[in-house]
Amino acid sequence: MKKAFVLAPLALVAVLVGCEQQANDKPATETQVESAVENVQAGAEQAMDSAENAVDAAGDAVNEMVDHHNAKLSLDWNGTYQGVVPCADCEGIDTTLTLNQDNTYILSKTYLGKQGEAFKESGTFKWDETGSVVILEGLTDSPNHFFVAENQVIMQDMNGETIEGDLAEMYHLKKQ
Repeated sequence: MKKAFVLAPLALVAVLVGCEQQANDKPATETQVESAVENVQAGAEQAMDSAENAVDAAGDAVNEMVDHHNAKLSLDWNGTYQGVVPCADCEGIDTTLTLNQDNTYILSKTYLGKQGEAFKESGTFKWDETGSVVILEGLTDSPNHFFVAENQVIMQDMNGETIEGDLAEMYHLKKQ
């Protein structure tokens, strides 16, 4: 019995020391789980960064395609366009516009029902920032913006805006 009294406190001390040591040291599996979670979080952040970069690159590619798909680059725009546009004090204005590959133009206007020769003007033109509208340089007293579409140009008003209303179709000059 004396042995039991002596051994019991020793066993109790051994158990307490073992519990205390176990409380201070994390088990290996808990450390492994924390490490795995950190690795997964780092991988997720890298995946998100890669996805954001891919989305940005796709957006840039779409913008580049849009920028390259315009009348200047996509259409056979050079040539001669003709039509009769409305006139306030005559039967109409027979209008012919020739756009040349070297960015020069010839604009001819004949006032129908009036005496006189055709008015001819020539010069250079430039494209607007969208690459869809030519701007005839040197014209100040008549519209000088023409939207370039497939097989036609559409005369715009003095402010470079699209003409609307019942007569809008009459401002379309057809390619000859």
